[in-house]
Amino acid sequence: MRQLYLAATGRNHGKTTLSLGLLAALIDRGVATAFTKPVGQRYAMVEEVPADEDAILMKELFGLDDRLLDMSPVHIPRGFTKSFIRGEVVEDLATKIDMAHANLVAGHEALIIEGTGHAGVGAVVGLSNADVAVRMRAPVVIVSEGGVGRPIDEIVLNQALFARRGVPLVGAVVNKVDVDADPSLPDVLRQGLALHGIELLGILPYRPVLA
Repeated sequence: MRQLYLAATGRNHGKTTLSLGLLAALIDRGVATAFTKPVGQRYAMVEEVPADEDAILMKELFGLDDRLLDMSPVHIPRGFTKSFIRGEVVEDLATKIDMAHANLVAGHEALIIEGTGHAGVGAVVGLSNADVAVRMRAPVVIVSEGGVGRPIDEIVLNQALFARRGVPLVGAVVNKVDVDADPSLPDVLRQGLALHGIELLGILPYRPVLA
């Protein structure tokens, strides 16, 4: 089983976009691939089953047969963190993730795991992206938004927490890179990340919506 954990340097930085592309590419190549978002914050009810919106999207778009309970095992609704800190949450969240992971691993060749926000998101309930990646024994790719200094700084910062947990870093992907305005950006980003031992796996170009 090959698996990959997609984290980011912040919310809405491109994890879902990258997940869509990777899933499409793997499925097109005939690789039996599953998707999961272990910890979700934005969810909806599907036949009385709560599921993260991204998991619902992947299931419907690619016609995945896996249960939403496995594709989206843990949800963090409003007020949940306060209840957890007060000791009012008795549910074993980590075990739910472990069971879902075991179900998805069986019968698949690859698993795309989408995290939530930056490396530390979820730490308040003991389920940071770094913690979950360790549980699932999955290497990580960090996704960041465009620029030069900011994405490099944020990727290095997030990589530090993953490294502290012993999670291997495959590399980084930078989203919304305006190569039309500055064609040198991909090379600059590649060289800047290389100074920290991080490989730039690719960029997603910025394409403004034209009215």
